[in-house]
Amino acid sequence: MGLFSKKPKELEYDAADCQRKKDIMRKMWNEEVADGDSYEILHCTQTSSKFEKGFVFDTNTTTFYYYIVGYRKSDSKVGLIQVDRELTQHSEPYFVDMSAVVGVTYYPKIQQAWLNYRKNYGSVGEQFNISDSGSKTVAGMKNMVQKEEREKFLDFLEALRSRLEQEGHKQEKWKRS
Repeated sequence: MGLFSKKPKELEYDAADCQRKKDIMRKMWNEEVADGDSYEILHCTQTSSKFEKGFVFDTNTTTFYYYIVGYRKSDSKVGLIQVDRELTQHSEPYFVDMSAVVGVTYYPKIQQAWLNYRKNYGSVGEQFNISDSGSKTVAGMKNMVQKEEREKFLDFLEALRSRLEQEGHKQEKWKRS
């Protein structure tokens, strides 16, 4: 190790609370989606920022959205259910229009995956922040560590990316880590 290098800290989290949250997410998913057990699920977040110039102060507001992402390898279906931070309420499922998806991108440094839509679709795509959070997390859901789930999701995205390449859609470079 060099003079200024630091060993990365191990993420501190409550494993029992993490498993409890995963069980709640599975229950919510199965309540809303027919054949819910045939889907793999994981937690993801999305953020949106709004910057407003003011007369005296400028303000920047960031909004966090929490989702359960379900995906199925057999037919490449991807669905999302929006949940609150405490996992007490949830929305109806929204399924991604997979016929409009032409690209898959992953940014390993920030653990963010994208399903990119074709041009003129009306939206750029779906963003998935799939990073872990520990017990000291301030903004976001605490105690959500999902390394195995993330790796399975990335395997799914790689397979989807390969299929899209075979269909003739040019893909950006793929770097897993």
